Amino acid sequence: MKKVINKDSAKKRILPLIGAILVFVLCFAELYSGENVGVSDNGDFRRVLIVNNLEYKDDTDHYYLFKQDYKMKIEGDTLSQKLASLWDTYNADDIYWSPQFTIIKASKTINYFVNIITNRPETNYNIMWLALIYILMLSIAAWGIFTFFSDSTLKVRIAVFLIFVIMFCDIGYILYFNSFYGEPLQYVALMMLISVGLLMHRRPSIPKVICFFVALYFFAGSKLANIPYSVIVCILSLTFIVLKRSILFRIGVVVSLLVTVGCVINLSARIPDWMNKDTTYQSVFYGAIKESDTPEKDLKFFGVDKKYAVLMNTNAYMDKDEYAIDILSNEFDRDFYQKVSKLKIAFFYVLHPVRLVKNISYAIENSAYIRPPNSGNSKTVPMELSNRYSLWSHLRVLLKFLYTPLVVFIAFILITAYTVVIDVFYLKRRKKEPNSMIYMMSSFNVLVIGLWINMVLPIIGNGHADIAKHMFLFVNCIDILFAVGIITIIRMKKHNILLSVAGIVALSIVCNYQPPKRTMTFGRYLGEPVTWEIYESLNDGTEILVTKDCISFGTFDGDNNLWEYSDLRNWLNTEFLSEFTPDEVSKIKKTTNQAIVPTEFKSLAVAGDHTNYWNFTKKSSGDLSKTAYHYYVDDYVYIPTLDMLCDIGGKNNYWVLCPYGNNTNMERFVDDYGFVLHTVVTNNKGIRAVIRYNASTDNITNND
Repeated sequence: MKKVINKDSAKKRILPLIGAILVFVLCFAELYSGENVGVSDNGDFRRVLIVNNLEYKDDTDHYYLFKQDYKMKIEGDTLSQKLASLWDTYNADDIYWSPQFTIIKASKTINYFVNIITNRPETNYNIMWLALIYILMLSIAAWGIFTFFSDSTLKVRIAVFLIFVIMFCDIGYILYFNSFYGEPLQYVALMMLISVGLLMHRRPSIPKVICFFVALYFFAGSKLANIPYSVIVCILSLTFIVLKRSILFRIGVVVSLLVTVGCVINLSARIPDWMNKDTTYQSVFYGAIKESDTPEKDLKFFGVDKKYAVLMNTNAYMDKDEYAIDILSNEFDRDFYQKVSKLKIAFFYVLHPVRLVKNISYAIENSAYIRPPNSGNSKTVPMELSNRYSLWSHLRVLLKFLYTPLVVFIAFILITAYTVVIDVFYLKRRKKEPNSMIYMMSSFNVLVIGLWINMVLPIIGNGHADIAKHMFLFVNCIDILFAVGIITIIRMKKHNILLSVAGIVALSIVCNYQPPKRTMTFGRYLGEPVTWEIYESLNDGTEILVTKDCISFGTFDGDNNLWEYSDLRNWLNTEFLSEFTPDEVSKIKKTTNQAIVPTEFKSLAVAGDHTNYWNFTKKSSGDLSKTAYHYYVDDYVYIPTLDMLCDIGGKNNYWVLCPYGNNTNMERFVDDYGFVLHTVVTNNKGIRAVIRYNASTDNITNND
C-alpha cells in the first residue's frame, strides 16, 4: 500500500512538470518553427531601447515588420566592466522606469555570454533570449496551476491542461514575447499571480507570499496603467492571513504587502511628465469630448477655455501643422495640463454616464483580437498576421458575445451581483465556513474588480487612442473568466453540461446572425452571371449594388495606395466589364467618391485637416474619415467604401476604398471575420465590385 501511495504521489508531482515542459516547447515552436515571428514596433519600442542602451541593427522599416536582431552598447575593457555596462540604464528626465527593464537586462547578459561562446560580435542582441525568459516564466506559472489541480479528477486535469495549452498558449498571446512591449511581462506576471495564489490555497508559506508580491510588483510596473488595479490587489491580498494562524506567517504577509505598496507608489511617482500629458490630452480630446456636440460646454467642466474646442478629435501624436493651436506652448500647458487630471476625467464620466457607456462600448468592440491588429508579425512581409497555432484567436472572434457590449454589460452585472451575494453569505457565516473559502471568494473578487477596472481604465486613461492594444489586459481577464466558466461546466452533471454548451452555441449564433440581403443578378464575368446585393435605393431611381461575394482576387496596385491611379480601379472599369453588354454598361451610372489620401500625398487633398485615423471595427472604421485629407474621384465601378461596411454581407477578406493613412503603400481590407485591417498594396485580397445601377430597367433577375 505504501508503494502505491508513493507512486501516486510521484505521478502527481511529475505530471505538472511534464505539462510545463510541453508548454515551454510549444511556445518556443510557435515563435521559431519556420519563419520567426513576433510583433512589430508601433513607435513604443524607442523609449525602451533608449533606456536599455539598445538600438536597431539596421535602419529598414521597423513599424510593420518584426525585427529579430538589435545592437547592445557595451563599454569597458574587463569582463566585470562589460557586464556592468549591460546593466546600465540611460537616465534622463523624460525616461520612465519599469521592472520590465530588469528582464531585458537579464536577456542582454545571457546574449552576451552566448555571443562569446559562439564567436559572434559581442554587441549582437537577439530578442529570442528575452522571449525565452517570458516562456520560462509562463511555463513556471503553468506548472503551479497544473499542480493545484493535480488532486482533481482526471476529467478536470485534462480539461485544465487543454484549456491552458489551447487558450493561454495561443499565438495571439505568445507573439508578444518577441517584442519590447510591456504586455508580455504583464501577461506572464498575471499568470504567475494566479499560479502562486492557487498554490497558496493548498499550502501557504512565506516564500510563496514573497513570490506573489514580487509578481504583483512586476505586473504593476509592466504597464503603468496597472498601478490602480495593483493597489486594490494588495489590499485584497490581506486575506492571505486567514490561511495560516502562524504569527510569523501573518507578519510576513503584512511586511511583504507594505513593501509592495511602497514600490508601486514609487513606480507611480516616477511616471514622466510627458507620459501623463500625452495620455491626459488623448483622454480629453480623443476620448471624453471626441465627436461631442457641446465641446465648449465639456471643456468648461474641466475649467479649460472654450477656444481649445478646436482640438476636439485630435490625438497627441499628430504632425505639428495638424493642430489649430500649439499644444507645446507654455500657454497651453497652463490652460490645459495644469487644470486637468485623470481624477477629473473620471468625475466627468460619472456626470456623463451615457458618454461613458458609449466609449466603453467602443473599447469592448475593439477587444476582439488578442494580438494588436495594427502591428505586423512577419520578418519579410509588412503587416502579415501569422495564423500559426491560433485556434483560440479564431474561436474567440467567432464567440462574438465575448466582445459584444450589451452581452458583456449584462454578464458583468450578473456576475458582480452574484459575487456580492456570495460575499455577504460567507461573511455572515465566516465562523462556520473554512478560511480557505473566504480566500477563494476574495480571489474571485480580484478577478471581477479587474474586469470592471480594465474595461473602464483604458478610456479614462488614454481615450480612444490605440485602444485595441490597451484592451489586452481586459482580453486576458475575459479569457480567464471564460476558462473558469468552462472548468465549472465540466464539473457539472452531464445534463447541465449539455445545457451550458447549448447556451454558449445559441448565444454565439444570435450574436453572429445577419439578416439575408436583397440580391439580384446583372451582367456576366467569366461566363457566369454576377450576383449583387442591393445596398441602397436612392431617390433618383438608382440603386447602389455590391457583388455578393468576391468576384476575383488580386493586388490593389504595384506601387502605392492612390485609388485614382490604381491597377485595381483600372481592372474593374475594363476587364471586369468586358463581358457586360453595351446595354448593361449603359445602365451603370457615374458615382463621385471621396478618395482619402495618406499624409505623404496630402498636397493632393482639396479638403480635410488630418491623417485618416485607424479603427479596425466596421462600426468605427469610418470615424472622422470625412474630415481626413481627401479629394474626389468619379467612378463607374469601384470597391466598398467605409460607410458601406456595416450594411453589406457576403464573404470577407476584400479590399476597401480607404488607404492606410500613415504611409503610401498600404490599403485597408475586410478580413475573414469582418474587421477592417491593412496590408501592403501588392498582396492578394478579394475584390468586390460596387456600381450605381439605373433601376428603371427590364430584363434583370431579382432574387428577393
